This record gives sequence, structure tokens and C-alpha cells, in this order.
Amino acid sequence: MAKSKYETAILIGQPLTEDASGKLFVAEGEKSHPWRIGKHTKGKLLGPGQVFLTEQNQKVRLAKVEPLSFKDRHDYQPMGRFTKEMLD
Repeated sequence: MAKSKYETAILIGQPLTEDASGKLFVAEGEKSHPWRIGKHTKGKLLGPGQVFLTEQNQKVRLAKVEPLSFKDRHDYQPMGRFTKEMLD
């Protein structure tokens, strides 16, 4: 029996910081990092500006989506879930 494949993609994003009023922003000097869509990823990919959560529940602003071949998926850390929240 073949293993079931799932859609894969590299998600380039910047971790977010929350101010005292709860507003999310990318801290100055924050670098972009790659994650990937995983087998157990919840939610729907909407596109750049979307907020997603890492497996450690860190909020990240999605900057760019890149293709990822299924065989290379283990080169990247899986993300947790997509939210419906969007940032500029």
C-alpha cells in the first residue's frame, strides 16, 4: 500500500510580536525563516499577509510561498496551523 502524499510548500515568514494592546507586528530587524506545510497542518492557505502558528504556537506573518517537492519536505520545520487573520 502506498503512503498517502499531502500537499507541500515552503512558507517564508517573519515571527510576530504583540504590543500591549494586542496588535501584531514584525519587530525591526526580524529575519525571515522557512517552515513547511505538514501532514497535520490545520486551516487553509490564503496567501501573503496571512498569520500562521508554528508547532510552538508562535505567530508568524506569511511573506512568500515557494514550491517544495514531497521528497525534500524533511529539510524544513513543519508549521502548526493557518489562521484567518491577515496583516498588511
